[in-house]
Amino acid sequence: MTKKYEALVIFSKAVRDDDLEGAIGRFADELQKLGATIESTEALGRKTFARTIDKRDAALYGKVRFDAEPGVIAAARTRFRLYEETLRIQYTARNLRIEAAKAKDDARRAAFQAKMAEKAAAAAAAAAAEGEAPAGAPEA
Repeated sequence: MTKKYEALVIFSKAVRDDDLEGAIGRFADELQKLGATIESTEALGRKTFARTIDKRDAALYGKVRFDAEPGVIAAARTRFRLYEETLRIQYTARNLRIEAAKAKDDARRAAFQAKMAEKAAAAAAAAAAEGEAPAGAPEA
């Protein structure tokens, strides 16, 4: 039974800023060779560490979302331990219920913000029609 995973990859100095997309693509290709199905890849750019890692204070980050059998993660850990491009990799199993709840909450928040913007525009239009300053605007 396949599960949904997400891998956060921290790349070493061997990867340059302009080659980040290529490095993420190579990482995703290796996962596919192990039997994973790639959903999406995302380049997160250069980030600063909270603490130094191997005498470094920043590195390039990438995120890969994929479906795979649980055994693929163990094989990936052993395979990527040998790669010079990767400094650290964190694999997490995705919880679909939490992702669905977050998407629903984001949609609810966007609808509320749109409704509030619509009310503010209507109040401004009504105030302009009466020749008054809108509510909350500084008086001259």
